[in-house]
Formats: sequence, structure tokens, C-alpha cells
Amino acid sequence: MCKSTGPTRVLIVWGSETNQTQNLMQHVAKDWKENYGKDFEVLKIIEGNAASKEFEDINSSNYDMLVIGSSSYGDGDAPSGFGKFLFKLYEAAKSGENPLNGIDHCVIGFGSTYYETFQNCPRLVDKLLGECGSRRCLERVEIDEMSEDDIDEQVKTWSEDVAKICAKRANETESVCEWTKPEDGIVDKKLGPDGFEMGDGLQDSSTRLGISAGLGLVGAGLYYYLYMRNAVEEESTA
Repeated sequence: MCKSTGPTRVLIVWGSETNQTQNLMQHVAKDWKENYGKDFEVLKIIEGNAASKEFEDINSSNYDMLVIGSSSYGDGDAPSGFGKFLFKLYEAAKSGENPLNGIDHCVIGFGSTYYETFQNCPRLVDKLLGECGSRRCLERVEIDEMSEDDIDEQVKTWSEDVAKICAKRANETESVCEWTKPEDGIVDKKLGPDGFEMGDGLQDSSTRLGISAGLGLVGAGLYYYLYMRNAVEEESTA
């Protein structure tokens, strides 16, 4: 991690088909601010496509830590609003210039093992960040909605681990592991500048949004599980 003179500077980039990952990352950032504010600062929480517009500014002069939260879509594609960022990572990795040298990164992915391309986008992002020169400071966490494990607890544990790393500010240069951990199965993508896979037939935004509307029902259920469960329990015990 390239040390700045003040708190660790954090950039959060998210990608989601239903915006539930955005809600989650905002929740995590709020917790960090309330409990670790003196150690590090979340400078920005931004969707992937918006981050792509300022990709040249994502470097060690402006940030110390890059935190990514994302799901996958369809055949392991980037979710809506994230593909342009993934395209930028592909291009930067191919350039061999290591534009993210001096930055640490960590990735948390959300998905379901019901799909064969489970975690494809988060895995690609983790891989490409390393190829762009960023140091992997924490093994990627893969959340499976089909698992019996408590999602809230998994996210909480991950959040606390990231906070400890940011507070420690160790001057390490080697990644803690390869991107292949915990799993290495990926489907590579050939993206255009618009963030869509070339020839995927879904470049029309109305088509993609129509499909996303159906997926929103699933996302709503996950939102209830993550954020509303505690409120219901408190009301029932009041």
C-alpha cells in the first residue's frame, strides 16, 4: 500500500443488476465511518460505469485502497452499469503499464451457485486488478445465496477484515494470494468500449433493462433478507 500522510484513502466501486450491492456497500461504508473514521476514509462510493469515466484518476496519487463489490449477470457478464469499468481493466491490463501500482485491492462477490458462471465477474475483476499492478491484500470473498451460511455474518466478517487492513497500513508489496483463491473458474469476456460483450445481442439498453426488471424481484428478496430482517425481529420482541 502506498502510504499517504493522512488516513487510508478508500475508493469503493460497485456493480449490481438490482442495486442491492450498492445498498450493501453503502451500509459497510457507514459502519467503517462510525467505527474506524480516524484510520481510513471512504472518499467515494461509485458505480462501475461512472468509475470508468475517471479511470485515469484511480491511482496511488489519489487512493490507497480499492474495494470492489459486484455480482455477475447472464453468462457471467458484468452487471448493468459495471461493464465499462471491466472494459477499462481489460485494456489497462493489456497495456502492461501497471497503472494501479501502489494501490491495494480486495473484492467481494455476490451470486448463486445455481448458475454455472457463479462469481465470474468478481473473479475477472480480481484477476485484472492484479494484472494492472494492484496488490491483493485480502483473499476474495464469494457470497453464495444458496448457502445455508448467514450472509450478514459473512459480510460483517469481511468488512472487519478490510477495516483491520486499512487501519494497519502495512507497507507490503506482495499479494497475499493469487486471484485463483478461493476458486479459479472463469469465462473470459471480449468487451467493447460500451461495456457489453461484443455480439452478445443485448446491447440495446431497453432489452437489458427489461430482463433486469424480472431479476429485480429476486433482488428485492435478498434486500429483505439483508436489511429488513433485523427490523422485523426487533418489532416482534417489542
